[in-house]
Parts: sequence; C-alpha cells; structure tokens
Amino acid sequence: MTPITETLCAIERRAERAIVQELRLMIQEILAMRSHLSLDERAHADALLLKLSHLESCQQVEVVAPPTIADSDPMTVPVVPALRFDMLEPLQPSNYLVHFYDHELGDLERVEFTESLSAAAQLIRRQLADHPSWVRHVEHDPSSGHLSFLMANDTVFATVQPCEPNTPDVEADVAEACAALSRGDVTALQCLFVTPNRHPNGQELLAA
Repeated sequence: MTPITETLCAIERRAERAIVQELRLMIQEILAMRSHLSLDERAHADALLLKLSHLESCQQVEVVAPPTIADSDPMTVPVVPALRFDMLEPLQPSNYLVHFYDHELGDLERVEFTESLSAAAQLIRRQLADHPSWVRHVEHDPSSGHLSFLMANDTVFATVQPCEPNTPDVEADVAEACAALSRGDVTALQCLFVTPNRHPNGQELLAA
C-alpha cells in the first residue's frame, strides 16, 4: 500500500466519526493533493470525496425560523431601518481555482484549489520562481472576479477563478459504488456507467 493510499484510508476511517467542520477540512486536504496523484490514486480520492460530501450533507440541519413577535402592542416592536441596495456589500467568494498553463505540454498543466485570493497569488509567485520568463500584464474582470496573468505575446501563464465547493446530493447507489471502489472493487461503479442501453436516471433506452 502506497503512502498516498494509506493517507486516503486514514481519512476515510476518521470520516466516520467526524463532524461537519472536520469533513470540510478533509475535503480540502484531498483537493489540495489531488493534482499530484496517479490515475488509480485519483480514482480513490474522487470516491472518497463523494463519500465525505455525502456524510457532510447527512449532518446538515435545517435552520428554524425565529418565532414571530406579537403585534398587540406596536410600541414594543423595534423599528428596523430599511437598508438601500447600494448600502449592501456583495458577498466575497470563499475559494479560488488556480489554473496553470504550459503551452509546450498542451496548454492546461494543472489546477490548484485555494481558500483565499492571497494564497492563489502566492502559488503563482512560487511557480514563477522556476520559470525562465515573467508576467508582463495582469487582467481583471470585475464582474466575475476572474484574473489572468499574461506573459509575452499575451500567452496565458495562469488564471484565478473564484468558486464555491460543489456538494450535490449523492444518490445511495452512487455512494455505495464509490465506497466499494475505495475498497478496491470497481464493479459497482462500472455498472452505473457502463451498462448498455441505460440512462443515468435509471430509465431503459431504446436500442438504436
């Protein structure tokens, strides 16, 4: 068993007793190492990400609305001043994806996940330290927050894209198949995607 596999198995064991905050840290840990994994290790990591997302969603608790205040005595109800829309500050993105490009290798080289814009910028600075050229221009799209770091001849060296974690509701058979994959059994996952004449929603398709 490789050290990466041991690490993923240890994360999976801890996940069974972890709370939401711990599960989110585990997800970020796996995302950070994912780009450096082999194909087999990446398949294991992806299956574990699905399992952690499922465990996290199972612990989500709906927020109960506070009780309404009786309007029998208008003088006891506090008056809340209305806020104009131009007074409300926009929400800031919580995560960023950094795309590195190597045009000699066929454009996109790898993608890194960071928790802040400053961490994303630091990754790019670190990558430039081993690069023979340098960034000549930085473009910023205020509407999307997208950043492009351009080199000579407007060649893209790296981009930074704001993002939010994607945690879709995981179906039971998908979670079970990925859990089996983490144990080394790919059969169940293969049946979900490779079975002929079957749509992902479970409906049989007519033969062509």
